Amino acid sequence: MKTPYSFNTITDFLLSQPLTVDVEIDDQSAGCFPLKCVEFDATVLYVGVHDFSRLSLELSPPEILIYLNMFLVWMREAVDHERICVVERFLDSAIVLLFSKRFGSEDPFLDAIRTARWLGDNDELLFSPDMGIASGRVVAGFAGTPKEFTGSVFGRPVLMAAACSRMKPPGEMASCITFPAEEWRNRSLMEVFPAIEFDHPEQGKVRQPPTWKLGVPRPVDFPGLGKTELRDVANFVHWMPKAAAREKAREWFAMIRAKGFYKGSV
Repeated sequence: MKTPYSFNTITDFLLSQPLTVDVEIDDQSAGCFPLKCVEFDATVLYVGVHDFSRLSLELSPPEILIYLNMFLVWMREAVDHERICVVERFLDSAIVLLFSKRFGSEDPFLDAIRTARWLGDNDELLFSPDMGIASGRVVAGFAGTPKEFTGSVFGRPVLMAAACSRMKPPGEMASCITFPAEEWRNRSLMEVFPAIEFDHPEQGKVRQPPTWKLGVPRPVDFPGLGKTELRDVANFVHWMPKAAAREKAREWFAMIRAKGFYKGSV
């Protein structure tokens, strides 16, 4: 049974757990700073805004801000749907989610990939996020300047998950989740992505088989990390929305201007 935990962010976690390291370092060159951290095993789900650079060029600054807030609200639904993950941080154009037995997860990889599946199955605004997953030892700790310290997570899994998100195979996929092949183990697709049941007004209870396909392991050469076998789970059923998030961001900003709420730059 999954155990609910009260912390939703890394800062919550750090403030409520015994620290692995809690010291003050006084370096002759760098100066004095605290080292407060917790080391643990976790699965990282990296969810990046797809084609963020191009969006930043196509949309005006207020429009890209609207787009990012729409993305974050959509992500919040996924976090509410899967309550045993911890939101690490928003990295300019990505959200990092952590799953760990320390947070009540019985199978962190399974919970991470099912959260990624929810994003793909509910992408009606066509965000098409870049999604990568990796597991291993991480450290959560406070980092920052004397004016502000924030909780953050560091380690190879964070780097690997971000790299996996950008290593999608070619093809017209609606959604794709990429991860080191060893993470899959001997799982079956039906075990990981069981059929979805819902009540149909005319047909009663209906079972919808998964639209996701499991790819074969493929070797990828990561700069600085060497050759690694990756695997993908991809969905090829595309949403047909009335308007994608990109168009909606433009529409909202146009309405803001039309109503006189945009003052322009001074």
